[in-house]
Amino acid sequence: MNTEELVALCPLFRGILPDELHALLHCLSAKEFFPKKGGFILASPGTQPLIGVVLEGSVQMISEDSFGKRSLITILSKGSIFGESYSCMKERNRSIAYQANEASRILILDYGRILHACKLVCRFHHRMIENMVELIALKNLELVEKLEVISCATIREKLLTYLGREAQRAGTNHFTIPMSRTALAEYLCVDRSAMTRELAHMREEGLLRFDKRQFVLLQ
Repeated sequence: MNTEELVALCPLFRGILPDELHALLHCLSAKEFFPKKGGFILASPGTQPLIGVVLEGSVQMISEDSFGKRSLITILSKGSIFGESYSCMKERNRSIAYQANEASRILILDYGRILHACKLVCRFHHRMIENMVELIALKNLELVEKLEVISCATIREKLLTYLGREAQRAGTNHFTIPMSRTALAEYLCVDRSAMTRELAHMREEGLLRFDKRQFVLLQ
């Protein structure tokens, strides 16, 4: 697909007609970026506030504390936006970064032009802002879900809560998670080796089956 076809599928641009979309992308100084797996995006925002839209692939939102400990906050899938919360802050938090979870295709937009519609595109510009507010609300719900997961007392409780949510999201007890074992340990804020042992115990007890990223919840 070409850029405009992919963009039209994104929730951020829902309700915007193709001819309007072309003008809007020009107004927002849209540029494409093709990071490889592990590549950083908007890692060190400068004076110009920018946001990203995941057209293909997926992106990790990560943080790092003053001691260098890394934490995975969430995985942003196709159609997600990122960077909006920190672009609108006067003092931007550089401890937050975005890293390609796989080879991806990213659209970079000028956040300042999103907030301040020009006269040429205001008719559909406001529709995009409404879409963005909805996406921010959905992301906040995802972050609340993560808080509930990491608030669990044990590694087993964290795993069961997270995997249960993934099964519910997939609509089946046989599903694929969007992250590796290392990323999952970072997301749950647990030691990877301890998590791997707990998964093995849970499999032995007949609670689940798994093969790499594929899981089956049995109870």
